[in-house]
Amino acid sequence: MNQFTDHFNKVKAKASTIKPPSSIGYIIPIILMVSSLFSLITFILSFIIYLIVSILTFNNGFIGSVAFFTFFYTIVSAIIAIVLFRSYLKQKQGFKNTNIYRREFKLGILPQIIASKYDNINYQFDGMIDEERIVESSFFSPSVLDKMKESWFFGDDYFSGKIKDVDFEFCELYYKTDGMTTMGWLIILIAAIIPIPLLPDIMVPVLTSYDSINDSIEFTSNKTETEYDNTKVNNKAFLYGKQTNFRGLFLFADFHKNFEGTVNIKTKNRFNKKMFAKNQLKTIKVENSVINKKYTITTTNEQMAYYVLSPKIIDAIERLNIKLGEKLSMTLKDGKLYLIMPMSNDLFENITIKEKHIKVNSIEEIQNELNIIADLINELNLNTKIWSKA
Repeated sequence: MNQFTDHFNKVKAKASTIKPPSSIGYIIPIILMVSSLFSLITFILSFIIYLIVSILTFNNGFIGSVAFFTFFYTIVSAIIAIVLFRSYLKQKQGFKNTNIYRREFKLGILPQIIASKYDNINYQFDGMIDEERIVESSFFSPSVLDKMKESWFFGDDYFSGKIKDVDFEFCELYYKTDGMTTMGWLIILIAAIIPIPLLPDIMVPVLTSYDSINDSIEFTSNKTETEYDNTKVNNKAFLYGKQTNFRGLFLFADFHKNFEGTVNIKTKNRFNKKMFAKNQLKTIKVENSVINKKYTITTTNEQMAYYVLSPKIIDAIERLNIKLGEKLSMTLKDGKLYLIMPMSNDLFENITIKEKHIKVNSIEEIQNELNIIADLINELNLNTKIWSKA
């Protein structure tokens, strides 16, 4: 892979010039919010004293001035803190969404790495598994799916093909929403209780410049560069805006073996309970205490479930749990497998953004990420005859 040396050298040179936002960007807002809290307490106390003194008809000009000043300071300092903290979050989000020669990597280098390792896998940088598969998986509750006007699924790094006679589709899946956050509604409530003109989404210019953002992907698709980046980034809206509620892996596999019914294997490791559909299926236990402790298993047919969840499959799930983490969930339905697992970092990238620095990934690390797909299929023995109709 020496032909890619120039690319990774350029990436390393560029990465060394990009710095994260200064921590002072959140220290100052914290100080302002703490002082605002103390000021609020002072205002409440002074206002109470002001009312008492007024009833007793004593001179209350000084106390009234204190109450007015602390009230004014509480509101102003809180607004400034919100504005500064929101600006810091935008800078931090800009840093996390840094792209360094990503177009060159995604369109030119990654497809060659994939082709060198697998002959029969197709890759699409901005593709996604069909939403019909997502609905069939029962991973997302109907209440989530019914809100598609304000929320949507977005895919990235879509793979499809065949490994050991198993047809599969695989992508990084994002679930997005657009609207007011809990903090935003709280601010509106406070503004309603204390009638102060308080806008929930104050536009603040970000002073820090990130040259690398200019290298963002300009894929030839229906999305513009800005639309693509705003959708792709792991957004966390502060008051109002686009927000990523889920990001992770989604695998669909059709191994051409028949069984009728559904088995849901759902992690007990909480990461977003609202998103996962509740069901009225029968809960069962398997002869593996580790799996019983970490997963809830439900099914439409106990006999079929125990047949499908053979000791080999249960052991494979335990190994995947160790290798990939406790947050993966699976649905086995009518001869097909759906698997979902949240992840904090993007896969198949030439860089990985850490809290304070940019790590340039090696070709070996990218190849290891490609192994995830094959590992899932191999570990679960999806091409064996254990899936024959019961």
